[in-house]
Amino acid sequence: MASHEAIQPNLVPTPIEPLLDVKQAAHLLCISVKTLRDWIQDRRIEHVKVGTRVMIRPETIRDFIRKNTRCAEI
Repeated sequence: MASHEAIQPNLVPTPIEPLLDVKQAAHLLCISVKTLRDWIQDRRIEHVKVGTRVMIRPETIRDFIRKNTRCAEI
């Protein structure tokens, strides 16, 4: 095979989960919208700006829960 015929990696795009608005994300975290907006302002949780809207990736919610889960002591 010639060098110009390099094998392309399997370029299958990964599906993108829909972004959550602040109300949806707050509901998933069982907190108020105000609390989540405070966390966003304090940069305690990652967010995405889409125009004037603030959105949260579902993966961010999962990571936040994982990082803030404390194991029970037996």
